[in-house]
Amino acid sequence: MGKFFEIENPTNQGKLLDMICSFSWEKLVDMKENGVEFWTADGSKRLRIVEVNKKAKSIYMICCQTGKITWPLRFQKLEEVHNKIHSGEVGLNPHEIDKLIPTWGNYITGLLRFLGC
Repeated sequence: MGKFFEIENPTNQGKLLDMICSFSWEKLVDMKENGVEFWTADGSKRLRIVEVNKKAKSIYMICCQTGKITWPLRFQKLEEVHNKIHSGEVGLNPHEIDKLIPTWGNYITGLLRFLGC
């Protein structure tokens, strides 16, 4: 009963979300090293982080069905979106994220959902 109360109580919701969410640079590196796959927001494509540039702190993703690799996504920009989602400033949906990082909405939404945001 206590856990249901925490979820329904708006003052505790942010704390609970922070406990569930596993977003971090280290987690993204770990996903790359372990070949973890996740789905786009619309469920049409499986993705995987295929390259991590630690110096530039950016990631590249690959679509498992087509083999196409994305251009680099800077962690700083991804972190900004993540923080806006947790603060409630932006919803976790592709259209809102596309406004912040054009063309990335479907991929980023899928990644952040996978991470528990």
